[in-house]
Amino acid sequence: MSRGQYPLLQFKYLVSRIEQESFLQRHRNWVGNDATDHHYHIAISCNEDPLYLRLFWKRGRQEPVEFVGTYELHMTALLSEGYIRKDGEDKVRLRICHCSDDLLYIQTRSGKPALAIGMLSGNK
Repeated sequence: MSRGQYPLLQFKYLVSRIEQESFLQRHRNWVGNDATDHHYHIAISCNEDPLYLRLFWKRGRQEPVEFVGTYELHMTALLSEGYIRKDGEDKVRLRICHCSDDLLYIQTRSGKPALAIGMLSGNK
């Protein structure tokens, strides 16, 4: 599969790729880094639903930043499907991890259900 095919179409009720960023009023920019345990996570207010996220990734501290994609994440649906978890009374914790298959996944922790959302380029 090519990197642009993630997330898969059958999961669009959970997360979808946005091609026209100019329409976004509010979004977050995240830069994940393999030097920090191959994952990035943060607590997000339950009011941010949907969450718009521009995702970047680095393979290491000295490596260049790679743009992965811009996403619309439906936080309530992700929570109900078990891909994210509650974090306190009014927050959820979103964790994105980079696995050995070069895919980026939304996953609460290793060994739990994972949803592929993007792929890094083959340039290692």
